[in-house]
Amino acid sequence: MKKFNLIESNNAGFTLIEMVVVIIILAVLAIIAAPKFLNLKTDASIASLDSLEAAIKSANSIVYSKLAIEGKEKLSSSSIELNGETITTSFGFISPTADNIENAIEGSFEQVNNLNAEITADWGTFEIAGILVLLFPKGYTFTDTCYFFYLAFPGATEPSFFANQTGC
Repeated sequence: MKKFNLIESNNAGFTLIEMVVVIIILAVLAIIAAPKFLNLKTDASIASLDSLEAAIKSANSIVYSKLAIEGKEKLSSSSIELNGETITTSFGFISPTADNIENAIEGSFEQVNNLNAEITADWGTFEIAGILVLLFPKGYTFTDTCYFFYLAFPGATEPSFFANQTGC
């Protein structure tokens, strides 16, 4: 009676040349794909600036709506309670101060006066004369051109927003 061996002993493995070819192909693919993934900080910073702009616009809409209900949206100076925080307003919109921005949106903030200090909180704020607030994302300094500004001139009916992403 003949026995059948279910396990074959034909061990065909990879040759050294095949292994080297596979390693070379993987290396070429890594070199091609690496630049796309090396720019993640820039993409994240730009996305942060975009989300900050959306958050400030939303907060302004909420503030304006609450003031309109109270009939205070046309006053040159007023205040309103939002999320348990008092926010000063001008013509129905959030007045451009670092404290107001910090009270209006969620996140961690640090007010920095040293232009070379690296931001360690989510956002660094720099206020100029109560008409402009510059916000810098974490990891940048005030000398970088990666920032968001919130501007309202005295007597202006609406604030201006702008995100400078050139230095991100």
